[in-house]
Amino acid sequence: MSISLVCGCAVAAVIAAVLLKKHSAEFSFVISVCAVSAIVLYVLACVVPSFDSINSLFSKTGMSSDYLKIMFKCVGICFLTEFSCDCCKDASQAALSNAVLTAGRICVLMTALPLFNEFLDFVLKLSGGSV
Repeated sequence: MSISLVCGCAVAAVIAAVLLKKHSAEFSFVISVCAVSAIVLYVLACVVPSFDSINSLFSKTGMSSDYLKIMFKCVGICFLTEFSCDCCKDASQAALSNAVLTAGRICVLMTALPLFNEFLDFVLKLSGGSV
């Protein structure tokens, strides 16, 4: 992954968006969203191959791979929520941004619920309590 490519794309998009904002705020917003989407897709394309190495490292711990899947889902939800919130804020829609943020938090909580159950079972086993 080339951070100079990401930074160059971001700076070019910012310059284009600022120059266009005087004439058409809608196109300025579209340029920003497209640039962010392109950067996210580029980063994802660079990161996806490393998931196999992370998975192999995690499998050496002897823990279930379901935990790793849940973690990746939660991270994905967080990134998508943050991106959506930032788009809403850029469009001066603070209330919508807060609604998306709340929905993202609830989604992460619901996705991680199986981990909480496993943790509770583990704590109960250690304390000698029944499940």
